[in-house]
Amino acid sequence: MGRAVAKGEYITSLNRISVDLNIPIRKVRTAIKRLKQTGEIDTQTTNKYTKVTICNYDSYQVEERKTRKKTTSKRQASVKQVTEINKNIIKQENKNNIFLTDCLNSATWAEVVCMQNSISKESLDKALDTFHNHLIMTDEIKNSIKDYKSHFVNWLKYNKVDAIKNSGSYKWKWKGQSTKSGTKTELEKDRKFYDQPGFDFKIIQNGH
Repeated sequence: MGRAVAKGEYITSLNRISVDLNIPIRKVRTAIKRLKQTGEIDTQTTNKYTKVTICNYDSYQVEERKTRKKTTSKRQASVKQVTEINKNIIKQENKNNIFLTDCLNSATWAEVVCMQNSISKESLDKALDTFHNHLIMTDEIKNSIKDYKSHFVNWLKYNKVDAIKNSGSYKWKWKGQSTKSGTKTELEKDRKFYDQPGFDFKIIQNGH
């Protein structure tokens, strides 16, 4: 993901853990929540990935394996190769961000899509956000704005109902925080962090 990690840290996503372990994402969230409560792990989540940190990692290691050091030239070549790969990954991810911005600002294209699908501009913007998060979760990068728009229009045909539902107005709060409002996606992001003992996380309005 182009990010440096320390010993005992791991970059992943809820979707990837779900697939690797063949269990529902709901159970993944529950397991992570319990491990955090018992102090065994800590997590940091962004819209692109989740970093899992194993607390007291060294105490779990019976014997640290030792590996021979490679020559300086080989090590430098390896580091350079990894750096180039990471730069390429970030460059590819930025393409999707640029395409999303282009779609949000393309009035003519947006008007046509809204008419064809009988939805409002607000619902279209929320659907684009949901679609963009879908691409992030599936690690899918589009090479052109044409491919991005084409995939979105096709995706919208099969996900319009959920996309519009997710664009409803949600309201929530927790201890020390004034009432917030936004989409279901925004609600779930805060819920991951603050639906914990002591925060008194509450959903005040659950969509329309």
